Amino acid sequence: MKKMIHFIAKFKNKININFKGKIEYFNVNYLKHSIIFAVTLNYLIEAMSRHSIFAPIVYLVERPVMFLFNVGILFFLLGIGCLFRKRVLYASIISIIIFGLGLANGILLTVRTTPLSVVDLTLLKSALLIVNLYISPMLLIVLILAIVVVILASVFLGLKAPKYVGKMYRVPVVALIVVSFFSLVGIDKILVNVGISTENYSNLANAYQNYGLPYCFSNSILKLGMKEPENYSLEKVEEIADEKLTDIFPVEVVIPDVEDLVNEPNKNAEVKGLINPNVIFVQLESFFDCTEVLGLELSKDPIANFRKLKKDFSSGYLYVPSVGAGTANTEFEVITGMNMDFFGPGEYPYKTILKTTTCESTAYDLKELGYATHAIHNNDGTFYDRHIVYSQLGFDTFTPIEYMYDKEINISGFAKDSMLVDEIINTLNTTKIQDYVFAVSVQAHGEYPTERLGEEEPIFIRYKDQSMENQWSYFVNQIYEVDQFIGDLIKELKKREEPTVLVFYGDHLPNLGLKNEDVSSNRLTATEYVVWNNMDLDIVDADVEAYQLTSHVLKMCDIKKGIMNEFHQNSIEDELYLENLELLQYDMLYGGHEIYGGINPYQATALKMGIRTIKITSVSQREDEVWISGNYFNPYSVVYYNGEKVDTVYMDKNALTVSGINVSEGDTFTVAQIGKDNYILGQTEVYLYSKQ
Repeated sequence: MKKMIHFIAKFKNKININFKGKIEYFNVNYLKHSIIFAVTLNYLIEAMSRHSIFAPIVYLVERPVMFLFNVGILFFLLGIGCLFRKRVLYASIISIIIFGLGLANGILLTVRTTPLSVVDLTLLKSALLIVNLYISPMLLIVLILAIVVVILASVFLGLKAPKYVGKMYRVPVVALIVVSFFSLVGIDKILVNVGISTENYSNLANAYQNYGLPYCFSNSILKLGMKEPENYSLEKVEEIADEKLTDIFPVEVVIPDVEDLVNEPNKNAEVKGLINPNVIFVQLESFFDCTEVLGLELSKDPIANFRKLKKDFSSGYLYVPSVGAGTANTEFEVITGMNMDFFGPGEYPYKTILKTTTCESTAYDLKELGYATHAIHNNDGTFYDRHIVYSQLGFDTFTPIEYMYDKEINISGFAKDSMLVDEIINTLNTTKIQDYVFAVSVQAHGEYPTERLGEEEPIFIRYKDQSMENQWSYFVNQIYEVDQFIGDLIKELKKREEPTVLVFYGDHLPNLGLKNEDVSSNRLTATEYVVWNNMDLDIVDADVEAYQLTSHVLKMCDIKKGIMNEFHQNSIEDELYLENLELLQYDMLYGGHEIYGGINPYQATALKMGIRTIKITSVSQREDEVWISGNYFNPYSVVYYNGEKVDTVYMDKNALTVSGINVSEGDTFTVAQIGKDNYILGQTEVYLYSKQ
């Protein structure tokens, strides 16, 4: 026994000596090992991103300069460890972060086509709400446990590892780090100038494949927002205004009071041009013509209503800024007329600039013409921070899923779009003036089930890739139901006999493994739009960019209001069109607002959540339950008793119940609308309980 204990102790001592010796060797030769680490890490993260252990080798052969430049970026990050004595700890932390980004990107690319960017980290809260739709609970638990184990093991190793005991040359090291950073910046500019890399990513997924994750992710950090155009100046802005605009600075935005404006009689609707129409945009999640997919066979047309509209009304391809994801960026382009290409790679303006500043938009433009403005989305109100951003974009009301009724969900957990019919019609009925309604649908959102749902599906499909048949079957049948919603909404609008322009368009193609050569348009960023109207507007078929769509539609209605709207209408054929668009866009969002006379004239609206006023009318004690009676409750309604949240049971639109409390004179009640993230979107006025 003593020999055994002696042997174990000797073996343990030998391991400790070897471990200590290796760590000391690592500390002394830190930079040499950092090169090896950088090459290894770059290989691993590219393998995860490309879902292949051999793909990084192909990448190295095809683009050796970019592969080595990415190694240089990682080596620079690891090299900062020379400033610390606990070099193993620093190297462990940096390696975990880099490896984690690669893993996250690899996972993300299995559920969408857009790779990881720094802005995704700001979407983490929203992503957690729907992660269960993409990853099974068991797999999620395993991933979390694995991450925790790796982090704890690495930190333990770093803390226990011996410190570097040599002389620390911190001043020279700092100088070398600074020089290295600016050298990387200089090399980046050279690579851009010679065409090996680029500053603007028209397709983020392709950029990550061509230039690598470290390079592209770094750019998403360093190049947020817009870069000031070289020719930006007051004189240049005035020149554009003089040549292309009539509604120019100094601008005084006068927003009429909605309650004081009354619409013209509907009988004037048949006289084209006498009255501005209601303007309704409906952005359809992942909607496109499935018959354009090569190798996809369908038992019947899934978009019969949409196809008929294309024959009878203005339509065309709509070129959107992303594929498989990025709903909010298509939305941004359509509402503002601004081009996402001018922003940093992977950026969502909804998560950056629009959280802190107002922006000229169709809503603000039409408000000046006496319109009431509304946003509708049958999904969470806080997703993409719409509950904040819509105020910055000039909307009067926003109705998210937390303020809707009679919700029906599909097997993927998303609300069906049929519920938007009542929401849009009811919104139009709340005002006596013209309305601008911007609705965003969600039904066809992925992830798409891999199992066949049953024979009851109205459309049967066959696909060239049998492993994808079930997913395509589910998607096509969801699109079929969305098309039914299109037909139902038009039927209801026809009953109103009020001049109306209604635009349907897809926000992006679905994440179903498509490539350019898989669709007849040969362009994955091409969806479609159609402009229904009851005003006998001329048919103007055209293929347009998403940022041109609204001005294209308003031109049909002879509405020229708004600087960006008029610019598009007057300049789209100009040689310097994109250059001047970038300059105006920069001025409005990041520059001196020269186009407005030096002051941003737009003030955020007092955004009202929902179009109905939720109200408590009475509170009564019924044995061990308290009944809260009122108007317009729904399953998202939660009772607060004396300021404390209490478990709430939804009975119907007029009643909620809570248990376990006995109310007394002077107790207070409020009802809040709370989504899945527990954020309070709005609440009723305080109800003071009285027995009398």
